[in-house]
Amino acid sequence: MAEIKGQELSPIDHFFQTEVCLNEQQARILSAAAKAFSNRGYVATTVSDIVALAHASKSTFYKHYPNKKAVLNHLFDLVSNAVVRRVEKILRDYPPTTAKRTYQAIREYIGMCQTYQELAKLLLIDTIGFVPELQEKREEMMLFFAGIFQRELMMLKTEQEKWIISNAMVGAIHQVVIQSLLTEEMPDVDHIATILEKMLSKILREESGKGV
Repeated sequence: MAEIKGQELSPIDHFFQTEVCLNEQQARILSAAAKAFSNRGYVATTVSDIVALAHASKSTFYKHYPNKKAVLNHLFDLVSNAVVRRVEKILRDYPPTTAKRTYQAIREYIGMCQTYQELAKLLLIDTIGFVPELQEKREEMMLFFAGIFQRELMMLKTEQEKWIISNAMVGAIHQVVIQSLLTEEMPDVDHIATILEKMLSKILREESGKGV
């Protein structure tokens, strides 16, 4: 999980300094937009709000984006790509179909959502229904994680079993993340990951035992 070093940086600023590679102008605009969307709401935020917070001109904004919807879409792409990159690194670092590998992958995703709570809440909760393209992107992320679990479920006999269990696990993780973001005090990420990994291990033991 990412740790924020230096109290002077907000989590949003930290994300743009450590997780992505952008030119300074674009990073300022995106960071300002994320803060404005989080504080004022996507609908209420205007391009004027964004450029004022970014200390940039409107011409600079329009050099990079045609409108605020394009900014939001780019924000989602950057955050989702960062999550995918980190989770895939975890999967490369541990042997396939091991409990520790599954635990670490779950922990990394939930940990990033907790570290960057404002971004996660903005993209997973606050903007639901406002930008149709984002729902497609959210579904693509769900499919990515379902694919991870399907690869981990090689011991199951049928593709249907893999499909059902992998999607059930993704749904459980997603719901835990959503509810955690809505609470004032975030649950411990290690505890969450441990419980979710135990759920998957229990299902695998029960399903594999049926074939004995």
